[in-house]
Amino acid sequence: MESASDDPPPSTLVALTLTPPVLLPGQVLAARFRLRRFIAHGGMGEVWEAEDLEFAGEPVAVKTLRSEIARDDWALARFRREIQLARKVTHPNVCRVFDLFHHRSAVDESGPATPILLLAMELLLGETLAERLRRGEPLGLEQALPIARQIAAGLAAAHDAGVVHGD
Repeated sequence: MESASDDPPPSTLVALTLTPPVLLPGQVLAARFRLRRFIAHGGMGEVWEAEDLEFAGEPVAVKTLRSEIARDDWALARFRREIQLARKVTHPNVCRVFDLFHHRSAVDESGPATPILLLAMELLLGETLAERLRRGEPLGLEQALPIARQIAAGLAAAHDAGVVHGD
């Protein structure tokens, strides 16, 4: 999500590469989130299913910010704006955003590690629309219409809060 006035400078666009996850299952970030399962690469980092150790292992999604983006002042400011705007959107069809955290890992022989910024958010379980479509079974109108209505309602809530979804 981004505000309507955001136009990324070409120098800050980073190609998404399908590389193995940087983090590992079982790793604890920000002394609070134990990573359970890698979910996906996003445009700005990785998305993990994690357990929130502060709240009895409650499942959450953790979105990490890639180190090359975290070092880019413009991209970091955009990420923070995304969080501020997303926190204003409350709707059953929009994932809730909880908070931004910083993880500082130990120094190793290669030098100081890059701090990791992470966003904790609501974990939504189930099949994604992309997964459903990859199965190759066409959606009939009776299946597609409720999905389209839910997407439109979520986008309307975001737009009402001043958010323009950039994906």
